[in-house]
Amino acid sequence: MAGKTNSIRHRQRGAALLLIMLGVIAATATVLLLNLSRDDLRTRQFKQTQSTLAVAREALIDYALLNPDYNPGEPFSLPCPDIDAGGGFADGEAHTTACGAAGVSMIGRLPWRTLGLPALKDVSSACLWYVVSGTWKNAGSATAAMINNDSNGQLQLYDIERAAISEGVAADDRPIAMVIAPMQALATQTRPGALSGAECVPGANARQYLDADAGSGISNATLNGAVDGVDVLAVVTGARADHNDRIVTVSRSDIERRLINRADFRDNMRSLGLAAAACIANYGASNPGGVTDKRLPWPAPTALTDYRLNANYDDADNGFYSGRLPDITDDSNSTTGNAIARVLSDCDASKVPGWTSIQMARWQHWKDHFYYAVSEAFSPTATTPSNCGNCLTVNVGGQYAAALIFAGSRLAGQVRNAPPTDADTKRMPGNYLEGLNASNIPGPATAQNFESGVSSPVFNDLLFCIDDQLVVSEC
Repeated sequence: MAGKTNSIRHRQRGAALLLIMLGVIAATATVLLLNLSRDDLRTRQFKQTQSTLAVAREALIDYALLNPDYNPGEPFSLPCPDIDAGGGFADGEAHTTACGAAGVSMIGRLPWRTLGLPALKDVSSACLWYVVSGTWKNAGSATAAMINNDSNGQLQLYDIERAAISEGVAADDRPIAMVIAPMQALATQTRPGALSGAECVPGANARQYLDADAGSGISNATLNGAVDGVDVLAVVTGARADHNDRIVTVSRSDIERRLINRADFRDNMRSLGLAAAACIANYGASNPGGVTDKRLPWPAPTALTDYRLNANYDDADNGFYSGRLPDITDDSNSTTGNAIARVLSDCDASKVPGWTSIQMARWQHWKDHFYYAVSEAFSPTATTPSNCGNCLTVNVGGQYAAALIFAGSRLAGQVRNAPPTDADTKRMPGNYLEGLNASNIPGPATAQNFESGVSSPVFNDLLFCIDDQLVVSEC
């Protein structure tokens, strides 16, 4: 009887142990399934948010490329953010006329209304945030004096996990804009609900949406507010309890790749070059010495203290016959007696029909791409009447009083950075021009031979010539 009882007890203990083991297995499986479900959910959320961020990024690039089409004369710039609820701006509208000082980067909500989008939100139903470099913002009177595909961004992206800058180590790699998805609120953040009739919370406190990294001290909610200053934002690859912002960046190369493929871009630069050359020719036709006095202005220096300012494109009687295309012609005027103070800004549209306010605006944003050479026979100190006995040539042909060169987009090995943020590489023509054009400028030679050719991976200069009768042509 005792043996039978012991046998029953053993079976009961075995059954209990089996039940316990089954319970542990079931609990473990439940935990694993829950973890798998959480991981799967997080992955889906990240993918969904990345898709939303990608839509915003593409819309910003499209805005930059189309802005001059909708607003002739304006640059390929990016919109300002929706900064706050004030100023009479609608929800999701870019604060174009209230976007900080020139050269100051700005943060706010993505201007979805201006971009022609619905109010884009992440998986937490928070509206997207947006940072734009002061060098690229479309901000009315606070728009940078010169914006083109060589304008560096003022942003850097810091990788918290690597404790290093992941984008923007090199000056020309600095992002020009960033779009941020705040994701779920952290334990330290409190977010109010949206007001009736508003897609996004008006006047929201950025700190309640955008995160700070204690290790680096970087807060995504705060910019330094400095003119020409560089701001750093931080990001993690995964998700952490103390930081979960998701960020996509826009680079100047993103704009440039699309820009140079636009069918009308090179044509627009060609028409600008021809019109600017015609203004130079008009200067020669306006000398007080009469029709035989065709002297043309001196070039501006190749090295400038600030390449963005029109006033720095000032001619110089410094022994060089080539340099940058000038606007101010005071040195030349002191010799020629010409009354045209600014050869481009004061260009007479009645005499140069191709020179319009749109062309002037284009020149302001592309002026660092233009170079100019004048032959000694047509320089301000030339003996009149001017004639070509020893003039400029192109591809060892023709006789030209002067030539303008438009430098295309950067080719391999060319670096175009400038103060006040970066060391000056714009002063070196080889970072803009190719072949003989690069070696001739600046130059004291009186009869230089320049180079023209089909655009290729090693050459993309456009040349415009003024002959001894002041007739302009592409050459």
